[in-house]
Amino acid sequence: MPTLKDIAERVGVSISTVSRVLANESNRSVNSQTKQKIWDVARDLGYPIKSSAQEPASAVKGIGCIVSTMQDRYYHPYFSVILDGIDKELTRNGYKIAFTRTQEDLKRPEILREVTEDPQIEGIILIEGIDKQIYDHIKKHIKHIVGIDVSDPSIPTISYDRVEAARLAVAHLIDQGHRDIIFIGGTGLSGNFEREKRYRGYKTALEQAGLPVHAQHVLNAEWEPDNAYQLMLKYLDQPPGRLPTAVFAASDIMAMAAMRAISEKGYRIPQDFAIVGFDDNEPSRYTVPPLSTIHIPTFEIGVVAAKTMLQCIFSPYPLPIKILLPFEPMFRQSSLRVSRQL
Repeated sequence: MPTLKDIAERVGVSISTVSRVLANESNRSVNSQTKQKIWDVARDLGYPIKSSAQEPASAVKGIGCIVSTMQDRYYHPYFSVILDGIDKELTRNGYKIAFTRTQEDLKRPEILREVTEDPQIEGIILIEGIDKQIYDHIKKHIKHIVGIDVSDPSIPTISYDRVEAARLAVAHLIDQGHRDIIFIGGTGLSGNFEREKRYRGYKTALEQAGLPVHAQHVLNAEWEPDNAYQLMLKYLDQPPGRLPTAVFAASDIMAMAAMRAISEKGYRIPQDFAIVGFDDNEPSRYTVPPLSTIHIPTFEIGVVAAKTMLQCIFSPYPLPIKILLPFEPMFRQSSLRVSRQL
């Protein structure tokens, strides 16, 4: 039968240290990594642990989540729903979200070390792309990574066709009779609109309709709703006769910010400006008028990502898979065909 000495020799610590850890008496004197090794070796050797002794809660393995947003990760209407889907599926399978970090968090060396060196973390779900140097560091240290809309063919990814979804949104505005359409969005990590999928969908729809793409109609809000609001206010200072008649915003929160600016300048939606957003977050159906948008299955994306992570851990696919989920247009009153009266 294995003894405390056998465990101590395997881990490289004293017998008294092993005894205190297995009795949950060493929270302050032994670091978490050493405690985890002691519990792992005890289980591997089949050491008889008293029923009253329990592995500390901090040693419960989990899945980390990293989101690309610079905004508050807990209240972002897009990322928070994805995280909810991940959490529900992990909990159903006896796992948990161990942490949620943003790209901004990972710029701090101590947090990056915490994320990549914690032995309790079995994998990381990455929600959208992050800085290449940080990403390469994570890939070097984390065995299991699942990406949500991440451009890396070497890992399993969950996504949807953003280019086609955006093209459909703009094609709807064109079908409503609009010829001059503003785009509000951001460039992301690349710093180049031509590589941003929702912009590419916007551009494709215009080109397919034989319409020009005007650089002055493209507003770089850097994905921030306040920027979208301020840029739209400034844009509306032009004489009414020179203004476009529609707006496509690459997220619902930027669309709602633009709607506020349009209303504050005395214009009507959709009589003076039609507007379509992107995501179909819950508040979009309660705007005045209700916001037309593209429904993205954010909760389901989280569920599928969690399922894929568990598959990678317990029965990995022979090759990285890519799963594309469907989207659905939700065209409401904000983009209805109404004659314009300026």
